[in-house]
Amino acid sequence: MSMHSMFSKFRSMLGQREGTVPIIFALSALGLLGTAGLATDFSRGAQTKARLMAAADSAALAAARTHGTAAEREEVAKRVFEANTKLIPDLQNVVMTPTNVLKDGKNYGYRIGVSGEMKTILGGILGYSEIGMSGLAEAIGTIGTPTEISMVLDTTGSMSGWKMNTLKDAATKLIDELENLSHGSGKVSYGVVPFAQYVNIGLSNRKKVWMDVPDDSSTTTTTCKMEKEVINWINCKKVWVPPKGPTPPGTCYNDGVPYSCGGSAGHAGYYYDACDPVYGPEKEVCKTSTKTVKWHGCAGSRNYPLNTRDESYGNRIPGIMNVKCGSEMLDLTTDAKKAKDHIKSLNPTGETYTPSGLIWGWRMLSPHEPLTAKTKTATENVRKFMIFMTDGLNTRSPTYPANNGWDGGLANNLAKEICTNIAADKTNQIMVFSVAFDVTDTATKEILQKCATNTGGQFFDAKNSSEFLTAFSKIGQSIAELRLTK
Repeated sequence: MSMHSMFSKFRSMLGQREGTVPIIFALSALGLLGTAGLATDFSRGAQTKARLMAAADSAALAAARTHGTAAEREEVAKRVFEANTKLIPDLQNVVMTPTNVLKDGKNYGYRIGVSGEMKTILGGILGYSEIGMSGLAEAIGTIGTPTEISMVLDTTGSMSGWKMNTLKDAATKLIDELENLSHGSGKVSYGVVPFAQYVNIGLSNRKKVWMDVPDDSSTTTTTCKMEKEVINWINCKKVWVPPKGPTPPGTCYNDGVPYSCGGSAGHAGYYYDACDPVYGPEKEVCKTSTKTVKWHGCAGSRNYPLNTRDESYGNRIPGIMNVKCGSEMLDLTTDAKKAKDHIKSLNPTGETYTPSGLIWGWRMLSPHEPLTAKTKTATENVRKFMIFMTDGLNTRSPTYPANNGWDGGLANNLAKEICTNIAADKTNQIMVFSVAFDVTDTATKEILQKCATNTGGQFFDAKNSSEFLTAFSKIGQSIAELRLTK
């Protein structure tokens, strides 16, 4: 019955004197019923709006976490929003307005405007057949929690040229992105672990209690023997050397990458003078030589299984003498410029042994020796991330303490074991992001994928420069903390 018909009937009843008291009572009861019903409907409306806004919050967070285009993020937002709102009874005429929030041209957050109506049950008595509601949800990326990032970067010979240029570009842009998210607050610490056959931990760590490095030394020896000196040449004659055709080059390998080497251009025929020597009297000839033993910062492998574990450093890490091993690592620093300058200075050299990078990347994020990162406490969380990238399969393996072997299978197994141990490190809770850069070896990609996913991280298979840059950008978005601002 409409409000108009109800009041018409009431007016008719008012024309009858004998019905005045019942009518007044009926009107009073009707008003009380409408008021109580409206209160009930408003309570229902408040609960419905809370559920609507919770659905909007969930959709905004889900879209903000999605790495992709605006269309891909919108698809995620709609899917999450619709899945939640269909569970809300009596909600109708729902409208969702999604907006991808950009900063410096990159995905930064996500905003969702919502509106809808709820049908009333008793409020219609007083003319309220529905209750309208609207709101705004926004999730943006920021970094407010202390965050440590260990960048474990392949700097082997196969990274020469465009690959190394791409790596430097991607890593420095990542630091810029994270600095923007943290607003230069110093909340983010960056470490760089360049690796090849070894990791160069720096000469400053030579005397640390966890290192076993002999002192540099040199030994000079003199050897003498009796020799006759040539004092003249006699019986010279012309000797003909026939022409020789070119010989094709062979195949050499640099960190598993084949390249042409050797061969000759050939030559025309020619004569040369061949003479017999005339010797003088015999005399003593002495030669002095100096042998130098020097450490250039290269860290070797502890005996198995300690080479897969971040513990028991009473069993010290061996230094490898008379070997050069590329760019020095940079321990965690909040100085973003220092980290970027260090990355820009990297130079590719040497063979691939991924376990060396993995173990030092892990050590860099641990609060105990050999390196000392921050410790999580009950009052302050510290987020820890490892970014591990390589462009190929293992070409070296440990021979203890050196890494001079050629057993790629052994190196793969050690890499798997280190990754398993990182995932089991519940104290530090390190999340690994791994990137295969132009890698065709299936076994290597499987190791990288499991190393990331077992820690809750993500694996990227970057086949070219563009995909590699995108991978590092997505890693930055993942490291960003999302918070609701509306």
